[in-house]
Amino acid sequence: MISILKNYKWQYWLMTLIMAVVIFFRVEFDLALPEYMSEIISLITIPGSTMSQVWSVGLKMVGISLASLLCTGVATFLSARIASGFGAILRKKVFDKVESFSLEEINKFSTASLITRCTNDVQQIVMFISVGLRLLIAAPITVIGAVIKIVGKSNELTTITMVGVAIIVVFVVGLTIIVLPKFKTIQKLTDNINNVTRENLTGIRVVRAYNAESFQEDKFDQVNTQITKTHLFVNRVMSLMGPVMQIVMNGLSLSITWIGATLINASKLSLPVMMSFNMYSMQVVMSFMMLIMVFIFLPRATVSAKRINEVIATQNSICNPQNPVKAQDKTGVVEFKNVSFKYADADECMLKNISFVANKGETVAIIGSTGSGKSSLLSLIPRFYDVTEGQVMVNGIDVKEQNLADLRDKIGYVPQKAILFSGTIESNLRFGKEDATRHEMQRAVDIAQASNII
Repeated sequence: MISILKNYKWQYWLMTLIMAVVIFFRVEFDLALPEYMSEIISLITIPGSTMSQVWSVGLKMVGISLASLLCTGVATFLSARIASGFGAILRKKVFDKVESFSLEEINKFSTASLITRCTNDVQQIVMFISVGLRLLIAAPITVIGAVIKIVGKSNELTTITMVGVAIIVVFVVGLTIIVLPKFKTIQKLTDNINNVTRENLTGIRVVRAYNAESFQEDKFDQVNTQITKTHLFVNRVMSLMGPVMQIVMNGLSLSITWIGATLINASKLSLPVMMSFNMYSMQVVMSFMMLIMVFIFLPRATVSAKRINEVIATQNSICNPQNPVKAQDKTGVVEFKNVSFKYADADECMLKNISFVANKGETVAIIGSTGSGKSSLLSLIPRFYDVTEGQVMVNGIDVKEQNLADLRDKIGYVPQKAILFSGTIESNLRFGKEDATRHEMQRAVDIAQASNII
């Protein structure tokens, strides 16, 4: 999770610092309220106090409450701004990284997984920063401040409060250990369900042609059932937090009141001190409830951050050479010299000792059965993959020695599967030439024999 913060811009660090200062003042305002409440109780119980004195303290409490509300609003605004901005940076970084991937890296992660990492995983980080960052700052400050206020007032009540806090800490740590592996499983299952959905939508014609709807439904149901069971397990475990916290809070309040009353009867404690102590102890417990909210988001955010880092930290297998060679003569010659190629983790080569020359103006057809490596061979020319052995030459220069943009700018590559990007037909045509005229686009359509369908 910490490594993902390397993408934090200095503006967001500054806003985080400002937010921390604002939250500090908000906590100070909240910690002052029990003192004023104690003062009001003292005024009520002490003979000779006037109503104006009570109103004066009450107005101070109202003012402090309004100031606390204002600080809360500012902190919420800043955390939302930080989270949304940081989320945009992460999405852009992941998207840019994916665009630089070769087909080998894309196959390694799978398309469905990359989509999940760019959307769902980033959203988990955004949610954690939006909610968790404020709580993560406020909770420790509140705990420290409240403990400072109550220490020394009553050893008995302090001990009771510490026991309550210890119970909460042990419980939260135990639940976190249980659910953390499940959050990792959920993200992997999200990849799977996206993959099944994508395959079904992409191959819907084949599915219907073979009446395979029931097979696809069963396949989806298996993945859907797995992710549903995992979500139910996590939610059931996390749902224990609320009741346990309520039991601890109510038990702590009852214990403080009961023991406090005993100490008051023994003249070892005053009523105002007991009331303020009760309020401070509740603030301590509420702070740990804030931390619980953080722990709810943290495990899933940690898993998502790790998955995002895996994409960002992946080294591209195909990169531009440090000193690219530029062809002086555009001969239009493509040559394969003893080329062998195998996919990553494959046992055998898909292509072995392929050698041929395609001169300018010649038409060369690669013929073979399904899976014989025709598409694999062609993908070596624009360097979608690197050869295992041998050389692929374009214009007399090894493709590994050429700038990728320059190399691919010389090649017109038409994949087996026709793809139209979102937008208009015109915007798709301009992929080949951004400043193409209407006449040039019409000619391209005619050459592609698409005039009758446009």
